[in-house]
Amino acid sequence: MRGHIRQARRWLVLITAALLAASLGGAVSAVASSSAAAHPRRVPPPAAALRGVPHGAAAQQTGRSGQAGRSGQPAGNSEFATTANPITLDPPIAVPPTKPVVVTVASNAAFGNGPPPYISTVSLPRGNWARVVLDVTGTEKGVQYDRLCEIFDGPSEIFLGVTPEPTPAGIKWHVQKDVTGYLPILTGSRTFSTYVDNYLNSTDTGIPTITVKLLFYPAGGGFTAARPATPGSPALAGDAVSEEGPASPARQPGVPNQVVPILPSGASNTLNTVNSGQTLTATVTLPANVTTATLDLYAVGQIGDEFWWAEVPAFREIEVSIDGKPAGVVWPYPYVYTGGVNPLIWRPLTGVHTMDIPSYRLDLSPFAGELGGTHTISLTVANNAGYWLAGGSLLITAGGRATSGTIGTDTLSFPTSSQITTVNGLGSSQNPVSSEAAAASYEISGQVKQGHRMWTDTVRQALQFGNDQTSIDPSCSGPCYQWVHGEETQTSSDAVSGAGMWYSSRDQSTWTIDAPNGFLTNSTGSDFLLPAAVNQQLTDLASARGWRAGRYRTFLSESIIGYGSLEENGGTVPVENGDTTGTITSQVSGAGGASNYVRTVVTRGGVVVQDLVVGPAG
Repeated sequence: MRGHIRQARRWLVLITAALLAASLGGAVSAVASSSAAAHPRRVPPPAAALRGVPHGAAAQQTGRSGQAGRSGQPAGNSEFATTANPITLDPPIAVPPTKPVVVTVASNAAFGNGPPPYISTVSLPRGNWARVVLDVTGTEKGVQYDRLCEIFDGPSEIFLGVTPEPTPAGIKWHVQKDVTGYLPILTGSRTFSTYVDNYLNSTDTGIPTITVKLLFYPAGGGFTAARPATPGSPALAGDAVSEEGPASPARQPGVPNQVVPILPSGASNTLNTVNSGQTLTATVTLPANVTTATLDLYAVGQIGDEFWWAEVPAFREIEVSIDGKPAGVVWPYPYVYTGGVNPLIWRPLTGVHTMDIPSYRLDLSPFAGELGGTHTISLTVANNAGYWLAGGSLLITAGGRATSGTIGTDTLSFPTSSQITTVNGLGSSQNPVSSEAAAASYEISGQVKQGHRMWTDTVRQALQFGNDQTSIDPSCSGPCYQWVHGEETQTSSDAVSGAGMWYSSRDQSTWTIDAPNGFLTNSTGSDFLLPAAVNQQLTDLASARGWRAGRYRTFLSESIIGYGSLEENGGTVPVENGDTTGTITSQVSGAGGASNYVRTVVTRGGVVVQDLVVGPAG
């Protein structure tokens, strides 16, 4: 555990270097924690690598510093002497009370030193399923960084998460994800690829072992078989953060009937590197009778942009275009990996959605009448200061006669600019105080015609972003400190109207993040103390109603408040002190049922001291 002090140390060096570069207008090289690692199959170019040492291939060449204190648990220190298995506060999945058909995709797959993915070809059952759940179990012991875990069905990504950092005694974790939205590719003979981009040396010895299963639930107990999505009932199944926020799906959601991967030229799967200033492009050929379309987008920042929300500028915008025309936008969520900022904060309670990072889902249905044929999908990340792993698949419904149509309104434009104000506290450039703000609103409306039917699909969204930071001695030439507060609000709506159909949805979401931290060294610089805290909050309220979709409402609120203090002191008993509290409230009503779920977990020194649960699983 203590060996990962150096990861927390890199967090502060990275952030303060970025602040110094911004405040002084210079170029500062930083040794960075990329936590989930640069993918060995997606090594960034030298210019990006100069910003920091990734955990992957570049780290093997460059080497790592700060090897002290990695022998195990501290003697005479009761805190973190034992650590409970990792816990995630993600809400449980509502499933029918029927016996699932279980298919094993990967069984105890071990990921050692930069191995290739675990590939398996399995036969999936055919049937009219109500739910399909992806079940992931992992074990690991020793010392290791957090790593990205990815699962692909063919080239299409269906899971993205971060492994917890292990302990010498070993840990076990378990996550589940609703993947009903991928039903079109969850049938027949399929080839799955499971990646954990891990690396070993004499210090980093942890080898994650992963088991992956698919659980196919038949209808029953009020759950009917999944039905095709329609323009008047477009809700998608699956745990996803849409452009409207992390709303839960309807109890009886529609699903697409085709999954079309977004594959750039030469790519083998849908998650690819997007470097600073780069646009990722892919060509897709779609059927002539598309009626609904959603972009299922995965995106996570790496190296300098792992902590994008604590850089200056902090604003990030993921921009999606179709044939050069702005089609959708994501202002991302500030995920904190299981070793991020200070690893003690996340033992054993992990951050919001960290072990199962959901996709963003952008509604592209206003373009349905124009999607037949071959098109270019483009993706870029504004203000990218490191590199991002990003990409996804189009989830479409197609059937019946050919569709046609036009986009009547598209007020979305790129890029959005943020406004930054920086002042010097006490008149010194060593005390920069910055404030950043951005806002945008747009409407995209398209008319779609299919035979004698005609309908209009209109998407509207308003977004607001704010970030405030104070830093003391950004170069960390002596005791240095940083305070970060970030926040964002989104309000979105979708309306479909036409002969024999109507549907409307509305979503309001808010997130905040706070991360005060410090870095203090002794007179020689050989020992250091790192006190830090991370507070995350996410709230979402969504509702929808339609002629055939019925009416439903969901509410989700998640909060993580954590503190940790680490000391590296040349072999004597270090300070290892911390505690974290997490709370989740989830409510669903309408569409055939209602449920409430509340859970509060309190941990101290790596041990769960309270775990209160109220309400059914769903």
